[in-house]
Amino acid sequence: MATVIPFSALYYNSARFGKDVSRFVAPPYDVIDRVMEKRLKDDRLNITHVTLGDEADAYEIAYRRLQRWINDEVLVVDSRSCLYVYEQTFSSPDGSPRIRSGIVALVKLEDFSKCVVLPHEKTIPKHKADRMDLMCAVNGDTEQIFLLYDDPTEEIEWILLDTRKRDEFMRFIDPEGVNHRLIRISEPELIDKIVKLLEPAKLLIADGHHRYETGLDFRNKMRAKDGSKEGTMPYDFILATLVSFRNPGLVIYPTHRLIQRVDEKLISQLPKALEEEFDLKEMPGPDELATAVEKSQVKAFGVWIPESRCFLYATPKMRAASANPMDDLPVYMVQERVLKKLLGYTSEMLDTKVNIEYVKGTGPTKDVMETGEYQACFFVKPPTVQQIMAIAETGQLMPHKSTYFFPKIWSGALLYLFRPINAKTMKQ
Repeated sequence: MATVIPFSALYYNSARFGKDVSRFVAPPYDVIDRVMEKRLKDDRLNITHVTLGDEADAYEIAYRRLQRWINDEVLVVDSRSCLYVYEQTFSSPDGSPRIRSGIVALVKLEDFSKCVVLPHEKTIPKHKADRMDLMCAVNGDTEQIFLLYDDPTEEIEWILLDTRKRDEFMRFIDPEGVNHRLIRISEPELIDKIVKLLEPAKLLIADGHHRYETGLDFRNKMRAKDGSKEGTMPYDFILATLVSFRNPGLVIYPTHRLIQRVDEKLISQLPKALEEEFDLKEMPGPDELATAVEKSQVKAFGVWIPESRCFLYATPKMRAASANPMDDLPVYMVQERVLKKLLGYTSEMLDTKVNIEYVKGTGPTKDVMETGEYQACFFVKPPTVQQIMAIAETGQLMPHKSTYFFPKIWSGALLYLFRPINAKTMKQ
């Protein structure tokens, strides 16, 4: 049973700065490159000064900065315990308008063995260590994770449609043109209804695996220290946005694989090697190949080798559905049966991005390939939410960078501290 509760968010003081918080917010920490980080940190009040730190003792400084912002009322605590609606309006890859709406709440941390919250990707220890350093310093969540749930009744979706009519208390537009709005739900009866509708749901981690596992580790560390009982302390919960599988704005972009510094002999022999397990169809160019993969009704992937002007649409010779849902995933086929088996990659190389790049979307992939830095590209179709859940329920973890949910859940709009840094903030 999922436990979802309202909370009093910490947020940028709209009474002082206005509803538009564009200057303060940022994408999740793990998609920010150095150029973007520098641009965001040009504003001394941007949340990246906390989520990414600044100097050698980064997160202790982040804590002191957060404390100063609260004392100076840059950040204030909501006077009400609420659920919040997070609405994002954007254009899908085909140009059609989409609206994705979710509920921002606190979600009780559950061990994966309980099958209440399910992961679908592996985590990397050094990334968790970094997030643990931040969590220990600030004693709270400075970013939201992204969870998916299934509500067959679709009652929550109807509630979200109705809340769209309300005025937002916070908004911003990001550089990709996504319009973000945050709306309060403060009525106790409506909050109770949403909480009860979410109780039977299994929750799937879409984004935030490292932060979720860090939350579990922090919780366990604190329980060992203070002897608290399960579910009774603020650190038993994590800040999350929850979106329905059935939300019409739920979009997963493909994440294609680009490889370099592979033995040229292996690259030249690849088409012949693929014929052992795959039926191959030649395509006239990268556009046609990418489109064929995107529209494929069967498991398939594309192979683009610029040196030989090779564009191959590949489907497995064995077409029957596998007993293991992982085997039907194109990204898994590319990883296990091509990159590892035929080109010499290891799991560690793939996880740590050695001689491989993961690029979101077909347009950006073509742009990167035109630089001439990569020997081959593998176009893959993104998994469906149903495929991801089916794999997660078996206890398996998908390959690194299997999913790219768009748009991202931005950081800094709402924060959650396990304890107030200064009691003065509770007077808001």
